[in-house]
Amino acid sequence: MTDEIPRQRPRTSVRRSKLPKKSRKKSFPSSRWLWFVVIVAVAGAGWWFLRPDVDEVPDEFADLETGSVVDSPVSGDRAVVLVYPEWDASGYVTEERQIPSRDRPGEDLFGLITVLCEGPKISGAISAMPKGTRTLGAFVNPQDQSVVLDFSQELVTGHPGGSAAEVATLTSILRTVALNFPGTRSCVILIEGAQVETLAGNLDMIRPFDPRRWL
Repeated sequence: MTDEIPRQRPRTSVRRSKLPKKSRKKSFPSSRWLWFVVIVAVAGAGWWFLRPDVDEVPDEFADLETGSVVDSPVSGDRAVVLVYPEWDASGYVTEERQIPSRDRPGEDLFGLITVLCEGPKISGAISAMPKGTRTLGAFVNPQDQSVVLDFSQELVTGHPGGSAAEVATLTSILRTVALNFPGTRSCVILIEGAQVETLAGNLDMIRPFDPRRWL
């Protein structure tokens, strides 16, 4: 009698997905998806009509030339005093102007020096700033009562030279700062963001100036 090995029935293997049930993706029927898009569109339209007024360009993009971020509207004008040499070099004259102001010292200083570079409007006065000179930056530090003024290269490259002309240029700048920002104790003048030894070879500009001494 021979022992026969019982035959085993072949088993059919079923491969189950390794992903948990929660992670299996379910597709929306086309009708549900269409309603979802409609709801989102309606909600977005409602926000558009109920949103705050943002039609105007944010003010923080309005005055990038000052190097400071502005987020408030113009509050009014500020009366300023500009100092220019007399046409015959016999002294200096003052001219009153109005500049836009947001009650921010750095912006007011920038506007003040920008107007100074434009030259006088009164008769009998001349500009001590070389033609084409622009204000690139103006910064106020209230902690140590110091200011920094940054001018374009024309202040140096276009300067006529001579000690009297240099004195006139610095007097126009520093006296204007002192009259409008009387608490200022130190003023650094830069050209294109860097210090220069002198405007035209006569006066030292490495050390900060005390504007009060130029009154």
